Amino acid sequence: MNPPSPPPATTRARIAWVLLDWAASGFSTVLITLVVAYVEKIVMPDGGWGMSAGVVWAWTLSAAMLCSAVIAPCAAAWADRHDAHQRALVAGTLLGAGGLLALACVPQALPLAVLASVVAASVGFDVAQVFTGSLLMRLAGGRDADRLSAQGFAAGYAGGAIALVAATAIVTGRERLGIDVAGGLRLVFVATAAWWLVFSLPAAVVRFAAAARGGDGPTAGRGLIAFARSVCGGDSGGGSGSADPRFAAVLAGAMLALGVIHTAIAQFTSLAIQRFDLDGPALVRLVLLVQAVALPGALGMGWLSTRFGRRAATVVGIGGWIAVLVLAWFVRTPAELFWLAAVLALVLGGAQSLLRAAVACLAPAGTAGVTFGLLQVGTKLAGCAAGVVFGAMQLATGVPEAGLVSLAVQLVAAWWLLRRMA
Repeated sequence: MNPPSPPPATTRARIAWVLLDWAASGFSTVLITLVVAYVEKIVMPDGGWGMSAGVVWAWTLSAAMLCSAVIAPCAAAWADRHDAHQRALVAGTLLGAGGLLALACVPQALPLAVLASVVAASVGFDVAQVFTGSLLMRLAGGRDADRLSAQGFAAGYAGGAIALVAATAIVTGRERLGIDVAGGLRLVFVATAAWWLVFSLPAAVVRFAAAARGGDGPTAGRGLIAFARSVCGGDSGGGSGSADPRFAAVLAGAMLALGVIHTAIAQFTSLAIQRFDLDGPALVRLVLLVQAVALPGALGMGWLSTRFGRRAATVVGIGGWIAVLVLAWFVRTPAELFWLAAVLALVLGGAQSLLRAAVACLAPAGTAGVTFGLLQVGTKLAGCAAGVVFGAMQLATGVPEAGLVSLAVQLVAAWWLLRRMA
């Protein structure tokens, strides 16, 4: 049974929520461009511990996903019990921005500390995304949730592009400040943390509608386990009852699909660096192209959903991702890489926005946080496994694209589950 429609949200609350995607996108774009370049080109140019820098990067992100799978769901269950989604959102944002500041302060001669800072920032980003998703349920329902979610992703791509242009200006203008490339990048990390905090501030102070309580289980962890069992139909006494089988299939499909998408996004620029040895400006141009095309792509996917239904639009999004992974095998020149990036951008945010809205609309009443916490567990475990396999296949074969096979298989499985979507 679908949850009741949320009460009408104020324009101020909706704008504050959209700004969350605008704010966080500054981190996500800098992560896949300047952070990866900092780690692979400056901190670990020759790799480390007997591995190439690309493998170290892939496994660092896998470690971050594993940490998120442990931390985020328990925080989400706690937030449901205490109606503390806003506070948890603020805590995740502070953790992510703090990780970026630590990355700026840690000496590059301490690679483990650098990687730990990347993990902390990534976990904070993931936690903030859990509560960005859970707050959507208080603002919109049905197809309006598709539209609002798509608007958030579109704003995120615009904000990410602006943040990346500003970051690039800092790096290119570093000589005026008398600092080297590494110092310029560290200054970018500080500026990105400030961007994230400033534009997240409205959501920290605006008033969102109150949510129904999901119950007062003995602990957040037990509440999460009980909810997971109810989703699978294996427990009727966990406080939520047995969940709609359609919801269980969509949730599982979203976990698999988002795990692949997050892994692929994080590895895309790493593959570009390894395969084509792109320099900083070329890498920035590549990501700016993605941001520019992804903005109308996300809005277009939202329009497809309202015009033809969420399931049809999701088929287009997931099918587009599978096509990108297949086409990546045939890319041989930088020009072809830029064309592939444009195709990827068309479905990049649209698929994610639709999955976020689908989970929000199908979740049982009073389980906003725990639903997105469980989604985070599955997404990060799926992404962690995909990242480990991706790095292992690259290490075993010496071919950067080898791990794409595992990602494509996982997406096909996700597509099969998401057929149950309304």
